[in-house]
Parts: sequence; C-alpha cells; structure tokens
Amino acid sequence: MLRADYLVVTVPRSEAAEAAYPVMVGYWLPDPKPYALYGYRGHRSGKVFIGENEDRYLVQATGAIAHDVAMRFPLPAEHELSVARIDVQVTLVTQDADFFIRACEPQGPYQATRWSRVGEPGETLYVGAPKSDCRLRIYNKTAESGIKPQGPGDFLRVEIQFRNRYADRMFRAIRARAPRLPFLSHLRRMVDSFTFDAVKRHVESVEDELFPEEQFQEIDALSRRKAWLERSVIPAMRKVLAEEPEYLRIFLQLLDNPLESEI
Repeated sequence: MLRADYLVVTVPRSEAAEAAYPVMVGYWLPDPKPYALYGYRGHRSGKVFIGENEDRYLVQATGAIAHDVAMRFPLPAEHELSVARIDVQVTLVTQDADFFIRACEPQGPYQATRWSRVGEPGETLYVGAPKSDCRLRIYNKTAESGIKPQGPGDFLRVEIQFRNRYADRMFRAIRARAPRLPFLSHLRRMVDSFTFDAVKRHVESVEDELFPEEQFQEIDALSRRKAWLERSVIPAMRKVLAEEPEYLRIFLQLLDNPLESEI
C-alpha cells in the first residue's frame, strides 16, 4: 500500500484556516508541548507539529500518522495550500533486501549514490540529487529498524521524496486516493525495468501496509477525537452559551436527533 510517510504543508491565515487551526490542534495533538520549527511557533505531540507565524499556518507530520494528516486535512487542496514536501513509500518483503538493492540500476541522467555498511546488512540506494524536487530512496528496512517479517526474508522500503510542484500534485493524488499513477510514473523513470516491475506488482496486489510499525491504530484516532472535543468543541460551546444560554437545548436536541439536523 502506498502511504505518505512525511508531510510539510502550509496555508495562509484566512478565516477558514483560523477556524480549522484549533480543530487540527485538538485532533492531532492530544498532549501538546510548546515547540518551534522553521520559524513557526506552536505545539508538538508525538510525530505531529502544528504552528503559526504572522502569515501562515504550518503542519508537519512524520511516520504513519503523516498519511492520516494528509487524508483528514480539514481544508481543501484548492485553499491556497502549499505542500513543501511529501514522502510516499511502499514496503514489500523480499528474500534478500541487500541483494535486491545492489541489483537495482539507476536510470537516465539522475545522480545516484549507494551506501553500504561494512560487514553488516543495510544497503541504501539514492536516485536523484539531495535538493531535487523528486528523489528516490530504496533501503533495507529490516536492517534499519531491526524488525523482520513473520516469514523468511527482509522488509524492503521504496520511498520517493516529492518537493514543491511535485509535492502539491502528490498531495492531491493522496487525497483523491489515487497515488499509484504519479508514484509509478516517477519510479519508472528512475530505475531499471526489473526493479520497477517488482514494485509495481506489489503496489497493485497488496492493499495493506506490511510493516507492523506503520499500521495506523484506530485507538489513536479515538484519543485524538476526544482531545479535539475537550480542547476545541467544549471551549467553543462555553462561549456560545455565555451569550445565548438557550442554545444548550438546541444542541442537546441535535445530539439526540443527528439525522434531523442534516435535513
């Protein structure tokens, strides 16, 4: 399964963004700690940072939750979002990850770098310059994490880092649940046909994330929803009730009859 593994997105300070900001903080930061990043001041909890400066809001997420942030981001992609970077990865199981990586041949004019451990497993191949808008990384995830599949073999991770205009396009593809075409199109140009076909077959046949630490836990989502209610909805309700106490009756009716409120 193709998943976002890293995300940095900013949005201008509009009325819609200001309304969404406390919602994002309440939902993704159940235990917020003050933090500063890239000139933005805000809060971090776990692997998510949400901050602001005079002009924009910024959200950064790493690991499995980055995909959840991309999918649930409360503003549409057309809302002047600027995606500085998004990494998209797929993890597969291969008999020998290091052998697979050594056999991979970079294609075209791309700058490529191989990295190896001396006397230990842990091959890595980079295709594309470090500052390019599109850079591929293929590495031995088992050697990097120390986690092996339940059966024989190694976890192999294939990850493409998108920046700027490529990042904007991939973000929209993730949101549309259609990341395969842009991911595979870039991969085809960067590696040999054998490597491409192996990854393509996996992407088209496996719908689940194989690597155990990247399986998003719904219990975390429930905790975030509770935090969102406690930090955003309840304070907002207190302000409304301070000006219009009678609204409590309407609110309770909406809770009892949610379908009627949508008619």
